Amino acid sequence: MTMPLIQGRNFNSELYNNALSSAYRVWTRLYDPDYALSRDPDVWAKIRRDSTIWQAIEQRLNSVAARQWRVEGYSDDEKDQQAAAIVEDIIKQIRHFNGARKLLACAIFRGRSYAFIEGKNLPLSLGEDKVSRDWWVPIRLRDVDPRRVRYRPAPIVHEDGSETLRVVTDLWNVSRGQYLPMENPEWFVKVKYYDEESRLNYGSGLLESLYFFWWIKGIIWREGLQGLERWSQGIVIGKVNSFREGSTGKTNEAVRDELFTALKDMRSRNILVTDKETELDVKEGGMGGHQMVTTFLEMIDKKILGLVLGSALPYGGGEGVGSMARAEVEENTTETLIQFDRSKIDEDMTHDLIGQVWRMNRSNFAALGLADANMPKFSSIQEKRQDPTVVAGIITQMGQVGLPLRKDEVYDRIGFTMP
Repeated sequence: MTMPLIQGRNFNSELYNNALSSAYRVWTRLYDPDYALSRDPDVWAKIRRDSTIWQAIEQRLNSVAARQWRVEGYSDDEKDQQAAAIVEDIIKQIRHFNGARKLLACAIFRGRSYAFIEGKNLPLSLGEDKVSRDWWVPIRLRDVDPRRVRYRPAPIVHEDGSETLRVVTDLWNVSRGQYLPMENPEWFVKVKYYDEESRLNYGSGLLESLYFFWWIKGIIWREGLQGLERWSQGIVIGKVNSFREGSTGKTNEAVRDELFTALKDMRSRNILVTDKETELDVKEGGMGGHQMVTTFLEMIDKKILGLVLGSALPYGGGEGVGSMARAEVEENTTETLIQFDRSKIDEDMTHDLIGQVWRMNRSNFAALGLADANMPKFSSIQEKRQDPTVVAGIITQMGQVGLPLRKDEVYDRIGFTMP
């Protein structure tokens, strides 16, 4: 076999296949392949102590977890619209709903997020007939830390002797102190990002990239603080006369060490006193080291803002490096990024939260004549500051052509409170 033929073979695929098989042969669990967590299990808590990272994370999460939301009908059919209105009234019963969706959005960074749907039966008058019925209502989405959820391969042996694998979800039981199978996954809202095969069901977030920036900043801060004393106080140079060994009973090294100890002690007290024969020279530290540290920190901070927010200019991270036109372009890029995140979480909220509400209240929907209605969907509303004058003109034009509008959205766009 010639060398070109050897080099042309793709050995990387075989390495991946063997590694994937090895991961599923460990029957106790599938290990999270996240690099940042492997370096520091508490990295999610530690990394947010950095003010720039925390600012960027908060901005991204606040933008994704939109303050306004609605439940939309599956179609324009009247029954679908009625079902959507009822489900929206039910979802409004959830306490701290905005905060819960913000925690679910942390999957953008951690790769996955979970929330337990806590609910109870309440007598409510929903629907057109306004008859009081016993509705199952979610009242809280309780955060479940991803570290409590793990995945485990479970072999299934068929009658013909063949064997297949399925993945079981385990949840850490706090009271019993052990992992137990998650018997009712439908009671959880689950959000995953980049759920690639190689991630072994754990997903992948921005934390792995942020970890390297955070690690680099730690080194820069450490070196910068160590050099701060040298730069601010300068360097003291003491000169001693050389003499022959044994002429005074001391070596040159001993005299040098004595002078060093004396100057170090005196400098700690901001006083220098020597004899006339000893020469001292104080060199200023200069600003070169300081500028190098600040330049590296600014560069890393801009990289962090760009990674988390999609751009740096609209968030104050691009002073002197761009124009207003460029800032507007990057702001649109950021909005596109956030819109995708909202859509991703909306899909999971529809599948898990609204799906559970739909299942638990099927009998009530049937009593209202909505048994054949389609399940509605959850939708976050894009929030962007708009000129009320421009918005009023758009609303007027839409009204003239007969397009229906939601009153709450109209009043919110023009900045007034709906009476």
